[in-house]
Amino acid sequence: MDLVLVRHGETEYNRVDVFRGRIDLPLNERGVEQARAAALSLSGQEFEAFYSSPLSRSLRTAEIIAEPHGGGVSPLKYFLDVDYGEWSGKGIEEIRENWPREFAVWVDDPEKAVFPGGERLSGVRERLREGLERLARDHDGTVLLVGHKLINRIVICIVLGLPTSGIWKVEQSNAAINLISRGERGWVLERLNDTSHLRGIESIDQQT
Repeated sequence: MDLVLVRHGETEYNRVDVFRGRIDLPLNERGVEQARAAALSLSGQEFEAFYSSPLSRSLRTAEIIAEPHGGGVSPLKYFLDVDYGEWSGKGIEEIRENWPREFAVWVDDPEKAVFPGGERLSGVRERLREGLERLARDHDGTVLLVGHKLINRIVICIVLGLPTSGIWKVEQSNAAINLISRGERGWVLERLNDTSHLRGIESIDQQT
């Protein structure tokens, strides 16, 4: 199986430094344009199936990419964005002030991070691993998956055999394209954070 892993296009929350998570945000105008650019870049690729996080920013990106192929998009809960709990919709400075210890763990040792009222990052990694294994069992062709910044970062850490602390070494820009293959030797990362199709429409994305 080949997995074309894409991050969703830009939303208005990508332009400010807040934790988004399960807040269901639409693509903004630039995000739609980015998704169309990704669709054009992938228009010559044959796909067996199209999948996405259930959140609308990912679903819409996947629908735009799938449209030239006449394909329908199936949402997969495995790849839903992280539940940041009480941090959702809050900026970094507010979080740093009100949850200093939890924020320090998130920055210094994300493998142990637990978001207040939300998910444990170790649990997120496990559901993503299960989702990847399901895709590998169900398909032997090329599959599209549209996810989120942190979700894609953890997926790539799984593929590379890196601990979750490796997320800070993996960039995922809005509408970036990654290519992952699954063969006899397991997962292989073949293309990472490719934004060559976005010249002139890149996001000024914040660290969250």
